[in-house]
Amino acid sequence: MATQLNPPASISMMSDFGIVESVSKCLAPKLEELRGKKIVFSADDKSLVPVDGWGLKAGGSPYCATATITTFKPIRENTMVAAIDSSSIKMAETEEGALYAIKCGVAVAYGGAALMHFKIGPMLFYLSESTVYDSELDDRLARLVLADSDVARRLVRVRAERAIQHELSGHFRNAIILVDGSLRSSVFEDRRGSGGRSMTRIAENCTLYRNLLVGISKNTKLKILERAAAPLAKVPGPAYVDVDVIIKSLVKGSVGSSLMAKLDRNSPVLRADIVGDREQALGRLLGNDPVASGYPETLRLAHHISTFTATEVTCLRSHVLNSYGVTELAADDIRRTLLGSIMV
Repeated sequence: MATQLNPPASISMMSDFGIVESVSKCLAPKLEELRGKKIVFSADDKSLVPVDGWGLKAGGSPYCATATITTFKPIRENTMVAAIDSSSIKMAETEEGALYAIKCGVAVAYGGAALMHFKIGPMLFYLSESTVYDSELDDRLARLVLADSDVARRLVRVRAERAIQHELSGHFRNAIILVDGSLRSSVFEDRRGSGGRSMTRIAENCTLYRNLLVGISKNTKLKILERAAAPLAKVPGPAYVDVDVIIKSLVKGSVGSSLMAKLDRNSPVLRADIVGDREQALGRLLGNDPVASGYPETLRLAHHISTFTATEVTCLRSHVLNSYGVTELAADDIRRTLLGSIMV
């Protein structure tokens, strides 16, 4: 570690105080274990995956050696596909709370072509002590929402997405409801009433009305899933590997069955959670929703629809100033003030 830091000789404090030695011993570097490894360098905290996969190695995960690859083909049976996505932003703060905005996008495809799309919002939600406790959250979770804006934005997104998913699952018949992300229960869900608008209730609606519920995740933080999906890199067409046992053992509150799937010949491998028949869901999805670069076009469109534009943010600020009698205070970026404006 000392050779990594390579401190100038003039800085005697580093050696006199034993700082370098102390840092070098806080963890075992184990850099020798890097030798001969395949590597992907990170960029701006983005999740990157190797184009051709990690490959298989001797002594690798035993799951890879026993995983069964199942291929599937498009099913040309006309089916409505409705994809939902959303985004939320923090708009402003007051002494007692904070103002958040949510914007949702819904895109629909049918028979292999895009049919329609529409946006919901932007809508504003002011979260203060009274509104958060009215949401019937656990007391500790409610305090966390008030203290952490990232958690609050998550609350707004989950409640809005579940509301849309719940309505579609109860009104559509024999359709595919496509969700951005995994199918998993959340502590932020509205559970008032008989199940409320929870993911479990949405899954029950889909089963009752013969809808298929599919959640597709663009990336995963579980390295074992990447290893389990490695054999798919060499498959020349749409295929999947069942990883339900892995997910159920690691993730609490998962809904449906979990797969690692590729939707096209040269597409990346994605995690797919499905409520209903897996091959029917994937086959009918391919047969009714255009897939570009291995990703459903409806989900891509819903993402773009739900993204905030600078114009929308400006209009929302003007609306708040003109409609609610608020007084805008001069503000400063503390981080910029303390650290300076030099971009590193």
